Amino acid sequence: MYRFDLPSCQFLPEWYRRIKDFQEVCRVQSIDFDTLSDDFNAVADSWFFPAMDVSSVQQWEQSLGILANPQTETLEFRRARLINRLSTRPPFTLTFLYQKLDELIGPGQWEVNVDYANYTLYIKSSAIDQSYAIEVSYTVNRIKPAHIVYINQPFLAEGLALDETVNLTKTIYHYKLGAWGLGILPFASADSQGAIVIPSQKTVQQQFLNDTAAFVGSNIVSARINEDTIISNLTKTTTSNVVKVQYSVTAAETTLITQLELLNAKSETLTSAPVYIPVADPVILEHIIPVQEAINSGN
Repeated sequence: MYRFDLPSCQFLPEWYRRIKDFQEVCRVQSIDFDTLSDDFNAVADSWFFPAMDVSSVQQWEQSLGILANPQTETLEFRRARLINRLSTRPPFTLTFLYQKLDELIGPGQWEVNVDYANYTLYIKSSAIDQSYAIEVSYTVNRIKPAHIVYINQPFLAEGLALDETVNLTKTIYHYKLGAWGLGILPFASADSQGAIVIPSQKTVQQQFLNDTAAFVGSNIVSARINEDTIISNLTKTTTSNVVKVQYSVTAAETTLITQLELLNAKSETLTSAPVYIPVADPVILEHIIPVQEAINSGN
């Protein structure tokens, strides 16, 4: 089969193009030219961190002394970390910190509280994916004053939904007094009339939600991390229909949290969530459990 469409063959006289040996040379040249083009594009992309390939990222990480973990860190995160390291320059202000948190965690995905009286900086963010936690810790410890203590405060937003359905059933009697055929039909049967109240009607009252939240809070007596470390020193608060449970974890207890559980008095698991939380600095974990009426369209 003759090939006249190979790019290299377009520059050959027509009678050369019919020779199989020249076609094979053109085919190999086309592959080499494609590879060379890809290499040129890779070199051009490597000048920009958002488009940098793995090889270029690794070279920058080696230059900056960063030990990457490809098993848990995506290429996108590693690029963002390089940008963060190279752009962290004084002057350092709270506004600068907010900008860095937006870049690392995402706008609206974090909360900063400064306890000026106790010289403590709290940064709250979701505990589901904290692959950025080490980088946040690095950044905060580099820009904060030395007398300020930084505490990472991951939280889990869990929830409990209540709804109500009321079904109507009528009793149908099959016999009248004096006309009872024993064994032919049951004396009475139930005839379902369907639901007269459905969840979309929102019938659950606020007091019921508050009382349920109070019970939920009283039922939680301990936490367990990584399926083996029990923490009994909990701080629990219930405000209206929202339960909050807090406890602290230090690097002496574990350097990486991968599982969080809340337990009752019988050590039965009430909630369980896989997480990724590196523990270098002190960590205060917070579970937020709102008790709400279920949003149900009835579909």
